[in-house]
Amino acid sequence: MKILLSIFILIQCAIFYGQINIDLKEEYTSNWPLKDRQKLNYADKYFSNQEYLFARPTYDSLYKRHKSNIYISYLLGSCSVYDSKYQALAEPLIKAAETIKSKLPDYDYFLGKAYLVNDKFNDAVLQFEKYKLNPLNKDTKIEVDHQIAICKSAIAMENKSAVAKITNIGPPINTSGAEYTPLFPSNESFMVFTYRGEKSMGGKQILPNRIDMKNGVYFEDVMIAQKDQNGNWTEPQPINAINTNGHDAVVHISHDGQRLFTYRNVGVGSGDIYVSKLDGLNWGAPEKVKGINSNFWEGSVCLSPDEKNIYFSSDRQGGMGGRDIYVAQLLADGSWGNVKNLGPEINTSFDEDAPFIHSDGKTLFFASTGHNTIGGYDIFKSELKQGKWSVPYNVGKPVNTMQDDKFYIVSSDGERGYYSTEKKDGKGLQDIYMVEPGLFGKPTSLIMISGNVKYDNAPVKADIFVRSKLNRKDFSGTFNSNSITGGYLVNLPAGNEYEIVYKYLNTTLTKDISTATIDSFAKIEIDAELFSHEYLRLNFAKIDSSAFKPDDLRPIGLTYEDLLAKYGNTVIDSLNYTVQIGAYRILENFNYSKLIGLPKALRRTFPDNITRFTLGSYTTLNETNAILSKAKKNGIKDAFIIAVYKGEKYYFEELLNQGILK
Repeated sequence: MKILLSIFILIQCAIFYGQINIDLKEEYTSNWPLKDRQKLNYADKYFSNQEYLFARPTYDSLYKRHKSNIYISYLLGSCSVYDSKYQALAEPLIKAAETIKSKLPDYDYFLGKAYLVNDKFNDAVLQFEKYKLNPLNKDTKIEVDHQIAICKSAIAMENKSAVAKITNIGPPINTSGAEYTPLFPSNESFMVFTYRGEKSMGGKQILPNRIDMKNGVYFEDVMIAQKDQNGNWTEPQPINAINTNGHDAVVHISHDGQRLFTYRNVGVGSGDIYVSKLDGLNWGAPEKVKGINSNFWEGSVCLSPDEKNIYFSSDRQGGMGGRDIYVAQLLADGSWGNVKNLGPEINTSFDEDAPFIHSDGKTLFFASTGHNTIGGYDIFKSELKQGKWSVPYNVGKPVNTMQDDKFYIVSSDGERGYYSTEKKDGKGLQDIYMVEPGLFGKPTSLIMISGNVKYDNAPVKADIFVRSKLNRKDFSGTFNSNSITGGYLVNLPAGNEYEIVYKYLNTTLTKDISTATIDSFAKIEIDAELFSHEYLRLNFAKIDSSAFKPDDLRPIGLTYEDLLAKYGNTVIDSLNYTVQIGAYRILENFNYSKLIGLPKALRRTFPDNITRFTLGSYTTLNETNAILSKAKKNGIKDAFIIAVYKGEKYYFEELLNQGILK
């Protein structure tokens, strides 16, 4: 398979010859005006080079001027096979030239492709079998047999489809240009993707040794969009520290959003992987990744959740064939080594690309033109079981189509998947789509931990060490918090006991997290506050939380049950309730495992200078009591409800005596 410029450009061919019959061309176009013949010669160069998407617009303009010309109809139909917006027109356009098909060496192949892309699989098989009766070279015969295998796979999967909803994410992400390789950190706070279009740095550029030396093409850029408070994507912006006038395409972002991997093509058919690190709010200059780049093509990578392994695709020698997926281990010097091919369970004699390891550390998605693909690249899924990858299965329609479906990623909770493909309803060449659910009905089991690290009450870039406490399930990784926000993000797979150590300068803070009983997705926010000895001496001391037990209702003749029965659903302006789980002047070590399944733990300092740690904010006692019950069930025995009226803490006795609760 031939790809123009780089892995990401969307102009692909399926056979090894785009043959033009010179005698037939002369017979059917000799009486055309000189201007039209020049246009035809221009398009024929693209056709002969199997760049059908470049040839199609010119053939289309000529067909509109010569609609009765069956020769130009055939050329236009053959090119339309490769453009999703015009595939429905391919069959009648090609069939119009049936009377001269004996002079068109690839007629049966292109008609077979037209049947295939329009879901007429049995007709396509018959047409490809006819084409095989011609004298074909070895490579072409292999390609035709592959097309037949695609048809048979599609027939076998006609009644097998994923229960999934697919949505074009629309503007401002998708435009009339091309958008692909969607990426985001585990918390989906922002999206990074590759873009080609009018906003590309450097505009249209003329390439040496190209057929078209006038119009030029757009090169790839890396774009970023933030998610606002309403969950909508903001207007994408280029990452100027990464983009150049050449091809710069994003291929992976670490689960914590701190490292961004990009692909750069030097223009001679090879490509390398680079990495850029986030420093505060700015991305650093890309540096070539050490240990996985070679003299061959490397085009996609992804990290395991603990960042100890990197998976990548390469067409290096010694593989199974075409592009294969490999894995390498992190070495002590920060480079990657011990490179291994994932083997025949994952790789085929065709192309495998775009690996993605989910946050659970055991689910692999990748794209392949082999296995039982139903056309082009399809999305496949495999699971790590007892150290081996399971037999991949095609996720099926509606995710996979006859087009190239690639770069599939899934949110940590498994609810959403994103990928790029070309559909008839698209905004441009390729668009980014959302798939719900992302894991196709299978729940994921992990805890996503996020929060902020501060030193003496200021955000810092701290080292965060995660260690498994169970030797039989070794998970270890080193992460960092953001130097400006102090934010960090870590995913912990289920079935384990973990120790998280936060370190800045000579100060450390350790927290224990258990995922032993986790059977679904959960989120915990843990803020780690580190203090120097001098800061502690001058500012803080622990306050006994027992001094802040719920107020005694006996003096006013009510039990807690009476209060719930009478005021449980009462709503008062400016009155809210929350569940308190602790009260300190500084945050001390807390068993955050007890917060699994509960609302985010919030901190607030009241006028009495006590910082209270609470769960949620509710307008009724009944809502708050439900959270209180969950907190106690999780083992927070001292949890209780407090009332906040106009920003100040009130006892229930005060609410009643002052007439706030009537």
